[in-house]
This record gives sequence, C-alpha cells and structure tokens, in this order.
Amino acid sequence: MSESQVRILGLSGSTRKESFNSKLLGLALSSAERQGADVTHIDLGQTPLPFYDGDLEADQGLPENVQGLKKIFENVDGFIIATPEYNGFFPGILKNCFDWLSRRKNSHDPMLSSFDGKTALLMSATVGGSGGVRSLTSLTTQLHYLGVTVLPRPFSLTHAGKLFSESDSLLSDSLALLDDRVSALMANLKKS
Repeated sequence: MSESQVRILGLSGSTRKESFNSKLLGLALSSAERQGADVTHIDLGQTPLPFYDGDLEADQGLPENVQGLKKIFENVDGFIIATPEYNGFFPGILKNCFDWLSRRKNSHDPMLSSFDGKTALLMSATVGGSGGVRSLTSLTTQLHYLGVTVLPRPFSLTHAGKLFSESDSLLSDSLALLDDRVSALMANLKKS
C-alpha cells in the first residue's frame, strides 16, 4: 500500500466548542496528512444520529445518515479517535455511533463491515492528571469487540489546559510524542 492510499478517519468524542480532545484530534490529523495520509474528519456533534433503537431499525431500517456514515467507515483503513472521559467511560455519542454502525443493512451486508480489519490510534486529553486512562481502556475493549486492532500505547495528554498554546498547538515535546504515535499508525497501515 502506498502512502497516498492510506485513508484515515478522525473522530472526537467531544462536542464541546473548545474541546481539548477535538484540538488534539486536529493536530493528529494534520500530522497524518503531512505523512501522506488521505484524511477524513467527522464531527459527530454535527452528525445527527437518533439514539439506537431496535424498534426504529425494525420499522424503518438503517436511517439514511447511518448508511452514509457506514460508507465512510467502510472506505477507510484506520481511525484516529480522541475521547474525553465521562465518569470513567468514553462518551455516549461514540457508543451510539458504534451501535448504529455495527448494524447490518440487510442479511447480505457483511458483519461489522464498518470496523472489521481496521486499525485505530486512540488518544485522550484531560485537564487533570488521569489523561483519560479509564476512557481509553473502555474504548479499547469496545473496539476490540468490533474487530478493530487498537495500537498499544495510546496518546494520553494530562493537564491539557497548560500544554496547548494560544494558537491551539501543543508544546514541542508533546507534539513530538503525538507525531510519533501517528507515525506508528501510518507504519501499521502501510503493512496491511
């Protein structure tokens, strides 16, 4: 696989306007682009999805916007996902998205086609000292179940409020570590 063929989808589990996780995701996606990836970013806060409901699915099938998301997910090689930590877990907006995308359009649709065989780099930015470790752990478990290979050593940014500059960049040491993790994802995807 050549560099130009590596396709990465970026998602943030935060919908907050000044989210450190969304800023972190933006930096990671910029790094991936510099390293030759074709990058797509989805803002889940601007992507209206109903709460997963089996009755809705049975009555109407997969909503049109879910079908559109499925196509985007199916056509990438890997993910970069930034997640905040809400009460020790990743946010419901990610879980709801994954619940819908795990559903099949019909009996001929391959199982878990949005996830199976993909690779993900996970990251979290927190204002405290935990770095989102619990949310990263629960998200890793969820993605493994869906067939995603999650890179070891997620990027965990503690005290994020002190590490972002006024221009929303990171201090150089943290930025170098982020670039290193993106490079690891790129290397893994090129081997696939």
